[in-house]
Amino acid sequence: MTILFRLLALACALWLAACAAPPPPSGSIGASAASPLVPDASERRGLGTAWGESVRSETRNVEFERADPAKPTDLASVYYNDALPGHLPASQVRRLPTRVALANGDIALSFTDEKGAPLRLARSNGRWHMVGVEGSRYMIVLRNQGRRTFEVVSTVDGLDVLSGRPGSYTNGGYVLYPGRTLTIEGFRKSRDEVAAFRFAAVPDSYVANSKYGDAANVGVIGVALFAQKENDEEALRRNANPFPGNDNGFAPPPVPRGE
Repeated sequence: MTILFRLLALACALWLAACAAPPPPSGSIGASAASPLVPDASERRGLGTAWGESVRSETRNVEFERADPAKPTDLASVYYNDALPGHLPASQVRRLPTRVALANGDIALSFTDEKGAPLRLARSNGRWHMVGVEGSRYMIVLRNQGRRTFEVVSTVDGLDVLSGRPGSYTNGGYVLYPGRTLTIEGFRKSRDEVAAFRFAAVPDSYVANSKYGDAANVGVIGVALFAQKENDEEALRRNANPFPGNDNGFAPPPVPRGE
């Protein structure tokens, strides 16, 4: 699969991957008549994400292969709006976490404003939540603290941050190497630029003004991680046991005759 590489501050590297889509499923599920009706975007309150100003972001191609093309190694969804659930007071907000651990701690997911200050995250009813301010810029930040390389497929308001199409595991994504930090600053416009993420009223959001968008998905950021396929030697070394004789210490059963 093809991957694009992004240069960060002349020294840091950020990569993009494009995956071949698998065959479509044999059956499809139609819209349920019982599905709740979603108000028109012009009637929606709260925040979405706008197509902001252009930000320089250069890219190039590399190669990447997923360990499992269809199944993510880990997933995260972060819901955002102009207030946190429960309307927490400022004193409690300051004590909230700023990172989400993914892939058994290999990846740290966080969000920052345009000055690099971390945005607080609240956990409520099994979901992560983030509060934004209309007009403010934000960025998605992932730090690889492990030894594996990952592809990062990300969506904002249900739209892929690279293609602007509906989010799918088959879409290509950024590639994040061990010890590196990936900062996703906006929707990709070209190999050289992205459109900055800015919190906006729902009617002004990108999803509400895109031919591929569905405003029913406004207010959620998705991250899917795919580990890189290892060669046989890498897999053997990863699974090597430093104490293979450290069993439970009890007597094994007799071996059947003839074996």
